[in-house]
Amino acid sequence: MKISETQRYALIGASFGFLFPIAGTFLKLVLSQLPLQISSVIIIQRTEPLLWLIDTAPLFLGLFAGYAGFKQDMLLTSNKELSNREHDLKIYQTNLEERVKERTNEIEHRSRLLRAAADVGKNITSYRNLSELLQQTTHLIRDNFGYYHIGIFLLDERKEYAVLVAANSAGGQRMLEKNHKLKIGETGIVGYVTETVKARIALDVGKDATYFDNPDLPLTRSEMALPLVASGQILGALDVQSTESQAFTEEDISTLQIMAEQLAIAIQNANLFSETEKALESSKVLFGDVSREAWGKILQNQAGIDYLATSPGTVQINAEKLEPNIAKAVETGDIIIGSDNLTVTVPVKIRGLIIGAIRLKKNEISEAWTQEEINLAIALSEQLSGALESARLYKESQQRAARESLVSDISARISAYSNTETIMRETVLELGQTIGNASVSFQLLENMGESSNSNDNKKARE
Repeated sequence: MKISETQRYALIGASFGFLFPIAGTFLKLVLSQLPLQISSVIIIQRTEPLLWLIDTAPLFLGLFAGYAGFKQDMLLTSNKELSNREHDLKIYQTNLEERVKERTNEIEHRSRLLRAAADVGKNITSYRNLSELLQQTTHLIRDNFGYYHIGIFLLDERKEYAVLVAANSAGGQRMLEKNHKLKIGETGIVGYVTETVKARIALDVGKDATYFDNPDLPLTRSEMALPLVASGQILGALDVQSTESQAFTEEDISTLQIMAEQLAIAIQNANLFSETEKALESSKVLFGDVSREAWGKILQNQAGIDYLATSPGTVQINAEKLEPNIAKAVETGDIIIGSDNLTVTVPVKIRGLIIGAIRLKKNEISEAWTQEEINLAIALSEQLSGALESARLYKESQQRAARESLVSDISARISAYSNTETIMRETVLELGQTIGNASVSFQLLENMGESSNSNDNKKARE
């Protein structure tokens, strides 16, 4: 049993104190010339008061030494407490450093995830073609996060199946070749997500009853599917699979959810862009048809107009037949270069309709036409076609404005009358004056069922 410093010091002090009574008694015996016997010791102890005081030495020395030992115990206890505190501080410091390191790693991991999400988001917004957007997204996620398989599913038109439209892995490519699709609400985690519009995570696919065991992806140990939702509509799902169990952390899930939202918006934008392009193309085709029809009427009703630019100026010529190179350019729509390489003829096209041609001829001492000069002639032809189309549209707008103004004037004058016969008479009068060489009739039926009864008709004629 280990004794304290108080006890040890007290024993040492008391033991040392016993030396004083023994030494004092022995000295008194010698001075008194008494024999060294117990009886002599007893007699001296009874008769000598000084020895009484000396006999208390063991007690006081024991007490004083014990007190010193007590102080030593307190010092040791204090040192031990300080040592324990220092140890605790070291442990706390170590734990704190580990926590700081873990927190730093978490922050760095989250920062990497956010940078990766921002990088993916930035890149996917640059694509307008839907197929290219989806395929590039799978590779971007793979490059930034390192997952085994990334697949993107979109709902079919009937919203019965989630169809795989893009994947990065070799197994995913095989699935694309087989037109892989999953029944919504019935097959796999993707089917669950596309029905419930809620994310589903299987950290251990072997324990998840919803997991679809795909032979094309045999290494999958964890799977996460996130809904692709834009404007409140489910578009499909983002499917991410890993070869490790417990592969997805809360930060991974949050980051991929942000990416899924970005991807859904990008898909919606790509679809809108495609629809806009189709509508624009349809408008161009429709406008082109209208333009060609208008120019067809102009060319049909108007005689050919020819102009010749010479050194003094520009003159109008009336040629009954087209010059051969011009006729060939109009017929074929190609640029015609004369056999002497000094003449080039460029067709003038508006919305694909050839309305004429420009013939450019150099003098005989000039060099042949260069490609740069031909390109200039083509640009001139395009500028001319644009100017002619603008002139036609301007003329049509003026005619339309004149018609609307005329109708407005006639309506204003007619509305000034309240009598039916006067209104009828003024109407045919105004129309007759406006149209000119035409007979205008207006008939008002009294009975809607009798469209040919002349007795029930009132007729006004100019």
